[in-house]
Amino acid sequence: MPLSCLERLLTQILCFALFLGIVSCASVSHQSMPEEGSTELGLLKKKCTICHGLPHPKRHTASEWGNLLTMMTERMNEKNISYTSVEMAQIKSYLQRNAR
Repeated sequence: MPLSCLERLLTQILCFALFLGIVSCASVSHQSMPEEGSTELGLLKKKCTICHGLPHPKRHTASEWGNLLTMMTERMNEKNISYTSVEMAQIKSYLQRNAR
């Protein structure tokens, strides 16, 4: 049974949306991190990826990172994930310095 014009159009739109989704995910995953090789980035990778993927600093503003880190330290405490105040200060400094 032949597809109507509307069905063909909807199929094309759906395929295009799927393509955009795949391309946008691929570009985000290959985005390089600022200050590659730095102690702060190493610490971010070590501590933050225990619970979730590595966040890119440009994902949030400096102010937003401050608020998010407050929440994250609470969650880390709940999960008994160890960290020092110096480590958290380094992570916060890195994220805020490289924020959007």
